[in-house]
Amino acid sequence: MVMGLAMQPELLKSKFAWLKYVALKVMSTESDLLASRYGKTATSSKVTRQRIIAVASVLVAVFLGWAIWVTVSGVNEIKHQVLGYQVLSEGQTSVKFSVQSPAGAAKCAIQVLNQGFAVVGYKEVAVPASGQYETFVNTTELGVTGLVDKCWLK
Repeated sequence: MVMGLAMQPELLKSKFAWLKYVALKVMSTESDLLASRYGKTATSSKVTRQRIIAVASVLVAVFLGWAIWVTVSGVNEIKHQVLGYQVLSEGQTSVKFSVQSPAGAAKCAIQVLNQGFAVVGYKEVAVPASGQYETFVNTTELGVTGLVDKCWLK
Protein backbone atom coordinates (compact mmCIF):
# COMPACT_ATOMS: atom_id res chain seq x y z
CA MET A 1 0.00 0.00 0.00
CA VAL A 2 2.89 2.36 0.69
CA MET A 3 4.21 1.83 -2.83
CA GLY A 4 0.77 2.66 -4.18
CA LEU A 5 0.78 5.95 -2.29
CA ALA A 6 4.27 6.79 -3.46
CA MET A 7 3.18 6.34 -7.04
CA GLN A 8 0.27 8.77 -6.59
CA PRO A 9 1.61 12.02 -5.03
CA GLU A 10 -1.82 13.69 -4.98
CA LEU A 11 -3.24 10.91 -2.82
CA LEU A 12 -0.16 11.08 -0.56
CA LYS A 13 -0.55 14.83 -0.07
CA SER A 14 -4.24 14.54 0.64
CA LYS A 15 -3.63 11.68 3.11
CA PHE A 16 -1.08 13.80 5.05
CA ALA A 17 -3.36 16.82 4.89
CA TRP A 18 -6.14 14.75 6.45
CA LEU A 19 -3.76 13.45 9.15
CA LYS A 20 -2.60 16.98 9.92
CA TYR A 21 -6.21 18.14 10.13
CA VAL A 22 -7.09 15.33 12.53
CA ALA A 23 -3.99 15.95 14.64
CA LEU A 24 -4.75 19.67 14.94
CA LYS A 25 -8.39 19.00 15.69
CA VAL A 26 -7.57 16.54 18.51
CA MET A 27 -4.75 18.64 19.98
CA SER A 28 -6.43 21.87 20.82
CA THR A 29 -3.51 23.57 22.55
CA GLU A 30 0.03 24.31 21.47
CA SER A 31 1.50 22.37 24.40
CA ASP A 32 -0.33 19.24 23.24
CA LEU A 33 1.12 19.68 19.76
CA LEU A 34 4.63 20.17 21.15
CA ALA A 35 4.19 17.19 23.47
CA SER A 36 3.20 14.96 20.56
CA ARG A 37 6.09 16.21 18.47
CA TYR A 38 8.87 16.09 21.10
CA GLY A 39 7.50 13.65 23.66
CA LYS A 40 7.41 16.04 26.62
CA THR A 41 4.29 16.66 28.61
CA ALA A 42 3.50 19.19 31.29
CA THR A 43 3.25 16.47 33.94
CA SER A 44 6.69 15.10 33.13
CA SER A 45 8.24 18.55 33.51
CA LYS A 46 6.55 18.89 36.92
CA VAL A 47 7.93 15.52 37.99
CA THR A 48 11.40 16.49 36.74
CA ARG A 49 11.22 19.78 38.63
CA GLN A 50 10.14 17.96 41.81
CA ARG A 51 13.02 15.50 41.49
CA ILE A 52 15.54 18.32 41.03
CA ILE A 53 14.17 20.11 44.10
CA ALA A 54 14.30 16.88 46.14
CA VAL A 55 17.91 16.14 45.15
CA ALA A 56 18.95 19.74 45.85
CA SER A 57 17.24 19.61 49.27
CA VAL A 58 19.07 16.39 50.17
CA LEU A 59 22.40 17.87 49.08
CA VAL A 60 21.81 21.02 51.16
CA ALA A 61 20.87 18.91 54.19
CA VAL A 62 24.00 16.75 53.81
CA PHE A 63 26.18 19.85 53.48
CA LEU A 64 24.66 21.47 56.58
CA GLY A 65 25.14 18.25 58.55
CA TRP A 66 28.78 18.06 57.49
CA ALA A 67 29.37 21.75 58.35
CA ILE A 68 27.87 21.30 61.83
CA TRP A 69 29.90 18.14 62.43
CA VAL A 70 33.16 19.85 61.41
CA THR A 71 32.41 22.83 63.65
CA VAL A 72 31.48 20.78 66.71
CA SER A 73 34.23 18.16 66.37
CA GLY A 74 37.02 20.74 66.84
CA VAL A 75 35.58 22.27 70.03
CA ASN A 76 37.22 19.91 72.55
CA GLU A 77 40.45 19.44 70.65
CA ILE A 78 43.51 19.08 72.86
CA LYS A 79 46.66 20.80 71.64
CA HIS A 80 50.09 19.59 72.70
CA GLN A 81 53.64 20.69 71.97
CA VAL A 82 57.04 19.27 72.87
CA LEU A 83 59.14 21.88 74.65
CA GLY A 84 62.25 19.73 74.81
CA TYR A 85 63.75 16.38 75.68
CA GLN A 86 66.95 15.13 77.21
CA VAL A 87 68.43 11.66 76.93
CA LEU A 88 69.57 10.96 80.49
CA SER A 89 70.97 7.48 79.94
CA GLU A 90 70.59 4.42 77.77
CA GLY A 91 67.53 3.47 79.84
CA GLN A 92 65.77 6.81 80.44
CA THR A 93 64.75 10.02 78.64
CA SER A 94 63.14 13.18 80.02
CA VAL A 95 60.41 14.84 77.91
CA LYS A 96 59.05 18.35 78.61
CA PHE A 97 55.75 19.25 76.94
CA SER A 98 52.81 21.64 77.19
CA VAL A 99 49.12 20.79 76.92
CA GLN A 100 46.13 23.03 76.19
CA SER A 101 42.98 21.18 77.17
CA PRO A 102 39.78 23.25 77.02
CA ALA A 103 37.72 20.49 78.66
CA GLY A 104 39.95 19.81 81.70
CA ALA A 105 41.79 16.60 82.55
CA ALA A 106 43.48 14.69 79.73
CA LYS A 107 45.85 11.84 79.11
CA CYS A 108 48.89 12.02 76.81
CA ALA A 109 50.97 9.30 75.18
CA ILE A 110 54.70 10.07 75.34
CA GLN A 111 57.13 8.17 73.07
CA VAL A 112 60.89 7.93 72.80
CA LEU A 113 62.31 6.91 69.40
CA ASN A 114 65.70 5.51 68.38
CA GLN A 115 67.74 6.32 65.24
CA GLY A 116 65.60 3.99 63.12
CA PHE A 117 62.40 5.77 64.31
CA ALA A 118 61.34 2.70 66.30
CA VAL A 119 59.57 3.25 69.61
CA VAL A 120 61.97 2.33 72.42
CA GLY A 121 59.99 3.95 75.26
CA TYR A 122 56.29 4.64 75.87
CA LYS A 123 54.38 6.17 78.75
CA GLU A 124 50.85 7.48 79.26
CA VAL A 125 50.74 10.56 81.47
CA ALA A 126 47.61 11.98 83.13
CA VAL A 127 47.52 15.77 83.03
CA PRO A 128 44.99 17.50 85.29
CA ALA A 129 44.64 20.69 83.22
CA SER A 130 46.39 22.92 80.73
CA GLY A 131 50.01 23.66 81.53
CA GLN A 132 53.64 22.53 81.19
CA TYR A 133 54.76 19.09 82.32
CA GLU A 134 57.87 16.94 82.48
CA THR A 135 57.95 13.16 82.56
CA PHE A 136 60.65 10.50 82.62
CA VAL A 137 60.23 7.64 80.15
CA ASN A 138 62.07 4.35 80.62
CA THR A 139 63.59 3.00 77.39
CA THR A 140 64.77 -0.39 76.16
CA GLU A 141 67.76 1.09 74.34
CA LEU A 142 69.32 4.49 73.66
CA GLY A 143 66.71 6.96 72.43
CA VAL A 144 67.47 9.95 70.23
CA THR A 145 64.21 11.92 70.50
CA GLY A 146 61.18 12.27 72.75
CA LEU A 147 57.75 13.35 71.58
CA VAL A 148 54.07 13.55 72.45
CA ASP A 149 52.24 11.08 70.20
CA LYS A 150 48.71 12.17 71.07
CA CYS A 151 46.49 13.48 73.86
CA TRP A 152 42.84 12.67 74.59
CA LEU A 153 40.22 13.53 77.17
CA LYS A 154 40.01 11.32 80.24
